[in-house]
Amino acid sequence: MALLEVMGHTTPPGRAGLTYHLYMPEQEASPQVDEVELADHSIWRDLATGSLRGDTVESLSTTVDGIPVRVLYRSDDPGMVEPVLGVPGSSPHTRGGSAAAGLVAGWDVRALVLDAGPTAANASVLDELGNGATSVLLDPVAIDMAAMSDLDSTLDGVHLEMVPVALVPGPRCVETANWLIDLWDDRGIPVGDRSGDLGVDPLGVAARHGTPAAVDASIAEVVLGTAGADRVRAVSIDSTPYSGAGLGPSWEVACSLSTGVAYLRALEDGGVEVDRALGSMAFTYSASADQFMTIAKFRAARRCWDRVAAVSGSGAAGRAQIQRAQTSAAMVTRVDPWVNMLRVTVAGFAAGIAGADSVTLHPFDSAVGRPDSFGRRMARNTQLLLLEEANLARMVDPAGGSWYVEDLTDRLARAAWDRFTSIEADGGMAGAISSGRMAAEAEAAWLAGQERLATGEEVITGVTSFTDPDEVPLVRSGPTPTPQGPLPLRRSAGPFEAEAAS
Repeated sequence: MALLEVMGHTTPPGRAGLTYHLYMPEQEASPQVDEVELADHSIWRDLATGSLRGDTVESLSTTVDGIPVRVLYRSDDPGMVEPVLGVPGSSPHTRGGSAAAGLVAGWDVRALVLDAGPTAANASVLDELGNGATSVLLDPVAIDMAAMSDLDSTLDGVHLEMVPVALVPGPRCVETANWLIDLWDDRGIPVGDRSGDLGVDPLGVAARHGTPAAVDASIAEVVLGTAGADRVRAVSIDSTPYSGAGLGPSWEVACSLSTGVAYLRALEDGGVEVDRALGSMAFTYSASADQFMTIAKFRAARRCWDRVAAVSGSGAAGRAQIQRAQTSAAMVTRVDPWVNMLRVTVAGFAAGIAGADSVTLHPFDSAVGRPDSFGRRMARNTQLLLLEEANLARMVDPAGGSWYVEDLTDRLARAAWDRFTSIEADGGMAGAISSGRMAAEAEAAWLAGQERLATGEEVITGVTSFTDPDEVPLVRSGPTPTPQGPLPLRRSAGPFEAEAAS
């Protein structure tokens, strides 16, 4: 017993026989929160201002959308807006579209497939599904699908009653959507077992590929063709063309809202009632390495869309926005691509924390060429680690309640709503694309971002700072097709990489 006493494993009075627990002496109870006196705010400001060499606390930084970011957030800050929260699964859905969210199985780990040709794409699909991915996102343009038989070959050996299949919107988005519906029919998949996203998004395709910016009756026909398939989202609102072209988060959300409204009108004209129309939609947003902005963007988008759905006459149950996250294709680099692993990890973390229903990580080598098996494996396993090791899906909206996140969410939602109403006042999203307004806005935002990089206000690790002069370039097979629409993908590092190579 003497050795145990020396180690601290003593038996406290009244606890005879307990010799293997470290006894903790009784302590006074912690004071109640309302008894703790907050440090005087003015004293803190004086101390902080004295270290800023002439700057003010409020002028430390602003986001690309002009939202000020302070160094400290307190409940008694002047101008602090009471957050519009609610609870997960209820209006305004800021805290999540579902009360359970991904608590049971986590979010959907959606693997992007870009291989050239159905045979190679099929090998990647089977590899992804056999090693942890829970759904696949097929790019018909990158795979070069010419007919339904190509889609059939790409999905050979896939149990379509178990696996959600999503299609990247492309110039033939209505046609490829009908291919997937026909494939489900040909394989005898019960309607209730069908799941996935059909990728019908004519306005997003117009922005990325340059097709006519118009919405016709075909969108309603596709939705009506999925009757009874409650887990199929026929309509996609893909906002990544706008963020990829250089626009900031408030513009990205605004464009998604205006696009969604255009589709709601077309579906109503086609005889689809409002709740069914809302249930047919899935929204795709980009996730970047700016983790707090990504979290705020997904939360703000849900809040704004809840308002749109309410004005459209939907009941409370139909207002939740289905969200797909894709890591930003604009932030990945060709130079020192290994750093992309860190970028997509932070972006995937933020998307999961933000409550995205599915998450797709671009492989670290996706800017170099078509990703190989190692690139896909790292993208997939990063998500599995976030889910199964970091347990990120075990809590709903863990960022909620943070004064910083709530303030950023509120300000972003207001900025997005203002821009959304300005688009609508100018005739809607189709007009904003065809008139060149969105291209002009993107060009201005892109140039401003390049200026920040050129002056060192922002940096790209491995490209504009901490460069490796002895780097051995990564080699991959040929690049995926690059759409040349009015809002092309602009990688932030592109001009600096080209300058270094010349």
